[in-house]
Amino acid sequence: MKMTLLMPDIQYPYQDPDMLGKILDFASDYQPDKIVLIGDGPDFKEVSRWSKGTADEYKETLGDNIIGFRRDVLAPLAAECPDAEKIWIEGNHCKRIKDFTRQYGYPLQFIKNWRDGQQTLSMESLFGLNELSIRYEHGPLVIAPKTIAIHGHEPGGYAASAAAWDLKFLRRYGSNWSVVFGHTHQPFINTTAFGFSGVVDTRFVMNVGSIMRPETATYITDGAVSWTHSFGLLHEEGGVVFPELVTAHRGGFMYGGELY
Repeated sequence: MKMTLLMPDIQYPYQDPDMLGKILDFASDYQPDKIVLIGDGPDFKEVSRWSKGTADEYKETLGDNIIGFRRDVLAPLAAECPDAEKIWIEGNHCKRIKDFTRQYGYPLQFIKNWRDGQQTLSMESLFGLNELSIRYEHGPLVIAPKTIAIHGHEPGGYAASAAAWDLKFLRRYGSNWSVVFGHTHQPFINTTAFGFSGVVDTRFVMNVGSIMRPETATYITDGAVSWTHSFGLLHEEGGVVFPELVTAHRGGFMYGGELY
């Protein structure tokens, strides 16, 4: 049986470091066949449109956070799971450098690295993804039979509930595709079946959540959030995909009878 590890929204450097470390330990222990980062790995707050004109725009932390995300997340995944196929799905936060340069420094996006000709401000170049054997992709991306991965911002707009997200994806991608995503930091699994006379196909929508520390989300003024730290798994056997959501409580989670 093949296993895919679905890394949730991390939003470095605002992640819970203990939870991140435990997911990395899990990856090392179980050696998944595929690892998919669902997007919003780095937060990139310094170049957010919400930071424009505020003190955050002038913080000298962007470079350190890029180095930190590679050091603390990408490099450990590459080192501990060398045989796994590794994919990073673009999230709305991941796009912030690209969006910022397009709007405020258009020529900068065409600067190229002298070593390999890559655009210097591309994610591949900034994080050295080729050296780590990590592909940077845009959703929707097929990652398993009849299963696509997206970050969640791709269809545009927002849905207020798990059922509303399910319906949104059903209308956009059709009943033949199950969907895994992140974006909202609210983990869930919804399942539906299509068919009649006992012959049915099942479809699922799974939000793999996040490991961002809620107290760092200063845009939530009262500090109350409905987030649960979590990550997702896909188990594939004989062309059939079984989703699994692993949720945490106070920084720990249980899997295979072991407490992480």
